[in-house]
Amino acid sequence: MSRLWARIHRGVPRRHRDGPAGRQPAASRLWRLLAPRYRVGTVDTLTPERLRAWGIEALMLDLDNTLVPWGEEVPPPQVTAWLRALRHAGVPACLVSNRLSWRVRRAAAMLDLPVAVGRFKPSAAKLRRALAMMGTHPEHTAMVGDQLFTDILAGNRLGVPTILVAPLAAREPLRLRLVRWVERRVLAALAKSETGTPRA
Repeated sequence: MSRLWARIHRGVPRRHRDGPAGRQPAASRLWRLLAPRYRVGTVDTLTPERLRAWGIEALMLDLDNTLVPWGEEVPPPQVTAWLRALRHAGVPACLVSNRLSWRVRRAAAMLDLPVAVGRFKPSAAKLRRALAMMGTHPEHTAMVGDQLFTDILAGNRLGVPTILVAPLAAREPLRLRLVRWVERRVLAALAKSETGTPRA
């Protein structure tokens, strides 16, 4: 866990780490960068009406276990129907995945979504690219994903609304199961603190 925390710290911009005396301790600021603004079930619960109520006009979407089960290529019918509803409502969306580029592009073709390229999350490079591609404002464009240490951290670093969704499938590689163990403890600690995330 200490190694993982060190990697997160290295990935956080210096403006979030350093500052004048009297500001929040670095650990506290890092803690806040892991807190999603909203926490929901699967992505298909993010209806256009709910997004509008939150002031969200566009979405940056993770792929694995957010739109498709981990390791699979074909999206579930409910995800396809959800994306169709977003398009019908005029809500643009863009993929910002850490998956290898050729796999992302193949999945994007099936999902009919554009793909932002750039450094892997938690870098915010892909998110900045997605904003430029969609021509949307950060305060009205949410990052949606199933992982705290990539999706949520990247979104919070950029200052956009962040939405943590439940993974589509329980089957994941060992390295991700270990990350989930840490995530559960972080979420439990956040729930007890003033940084706690509202469930919507």
